[in-house]
Amino acid sequence: AVVSTQSTGIRNLLKAASVGVRESASCIVVQKIANESYCSQNLYDYRLLFVKRHQKMKSWPGAFTFPGGVIDKNESESVRNFSQITKVDKLSVSPPSEIENVYRATALRELIEETEFPLNIEIGSLIPWSVWQTPLSIPRRFNTIFFLVFVGLMELNLKPREGEIESLHWFSPAELLNDSSANLAPVTVADVSKFSSHLRYDQLMEFSRTRYHNYQTTQCMPVIIRLKDGLVGINPDDSFYYEALELQLKDTTQMISIDCTIEEHRAEQEVLCREVIVSEAGRRNIVTTALWDGHKVSDGQFHSKIMI
Repeated sequence: AVVSTQSTGIRNLLKAASVGVRESASCIVVQKIANESYCSQNLYDYRLLFVKRHQKMKSWPGAFTFPGGVIDKNESESVRNFSQITKVDKLSVSPPSEIENVYRATALRELIEETEFPLNIEIGSLIPWSVWQTPLSIPRRFNTIFFLVFVGLMELNLKPREGEIESLHWFSPAELLNDSSANLAPVTVADVSKFSSHLRYDQLMEFSRTRYHNYQTTQCMPVIIRLKDGLVGINPDDSFYYEALELQLKDTTQMISIDCTIEEHRAEQEVLCREVIVSEAGRRNIVTTALWDGHKVSDGQFHSKIMI
């Protein structure tokens, strides 16, 4: 049986918050590495494809992101808003729904357009990894499904899309999160940190397929709160999430401020599922005490730069 990790109340609030967002999809390309020296040095026997966005882009200029973009009206008139999709928090298993395949098609189209990726990937092979909605306090908002694309040892001759993508990069999860020069959105840190329990390509593939069949891929809209010594993104499995979301819906133009420190606020919660986005100490880390949407995420401190 599939069990939701979100209460009915939270799902209803998320639906209410979905008005005016744009639908989009992204690909997380996973390439296996046979080089033993690389695997030993980087812990992982695979790497992930990232695009460095052009500095002229309106969204996340200069950031390392996964290839992706918004759904074109020509691709489907059926996708108007995530809140109108039946079973908003569950992606179908077999066969994929028409709407789910629209997101798959968008993810592949954007991957090909942004990187000149070869046209030999079947749409049904894309495996959902996460569903994110931009926090209410950020003006430009999107609903994005991230799909894993496993390419094995396939040699890829990729080129960045001129004017939109500055360059293409391959990183292991550890390389990216500990690169002090990498500008990353909070969602990128969160998604990459989910690879921390999967050091082997084959293990990751098996886990992602099993998770797809056994867990609901729930929509995650973090609520960013400002504390005395930094910013923290609160995710749906956190004890404080429901209260934070209700507070944010009262005024979507301002970030919530709470008069306590990161550690003080953390100590007050029974269940933690949050990301320390930035702190006075210069630390950022993921803090979880339970499964997060079917993922086991190891707590860790990262050295990458933050973009909000």
